[in-house]
Amino acid sequence: MLLFATCAGIQFGISIGAIVGLVAGLMFDFVVSTPAGLGSIALGLTGATAGLYLYFFPTQIWWLRLISIAVVSVIGEIYILIARAMVGLSVVPELRLLKVIAVVSAINVCLSPAFLSVTRWTLRERKKIS
Repeated sequence: MLLFATCAGIQFGISIGAIVGLVAGLMFDFVVSTPAGLGSIALGLTGATAGLYLYFFPTQIWWLRLISIAVVSVIGEIYILIARAMVGLSVVPELRLLKVIAVVSAINVCLSPAFLSVTRWTLRERKKIS
């Protein structure tokens, strides 16, 4: 979910990234037992943060995208931790959290070429042929 919102934001901008993040977060909220809307807020912010990529780098450079996906993945995990702390869920700062964030970021970078293709395919505008 985090990677899909990140890839949508990087390819289509702030508004599409935020909408995809909100919808993906809502689907995530239906599966886990956290308060409803917690994942929506965190993933919506993550998608919007990823959408800033087009603002700062209008030309699409492949290696810069990968670095941006890694950075936004780390920021997205921090957003989730902040959202959990704001509603009173336990967030214990441990060394284990840094390992989890590093693994999530590395896996997102490895899977991002496939997800960039999937988001390009699913979110493209379809033209009506009349």
